[in-house]
Amino acid sequence: MEREKLIKKLLHTMHHTEEHFESIINQLKDIGLDTEEYDDLYKKLKEINKKIKKELNI
Repeated sequence: MEREKLIKKLLHTMHHTEEHFESIINQLKDIGLDTEEYDDLYKKLKEINKKIKKELNI
């Protein structure tokens, strides 16, 4: 049961981390700054999250 709670918390955090990256990218765009490095990090984050979900069979 404890493992399930930890996995649920992890998935929640991963989801919100992606949302925060999206927000950062949009805010940078709104003030006219380059987002290329954040875009790259965001793509990498999504890839890693997908890999972790696959390892967890989710």
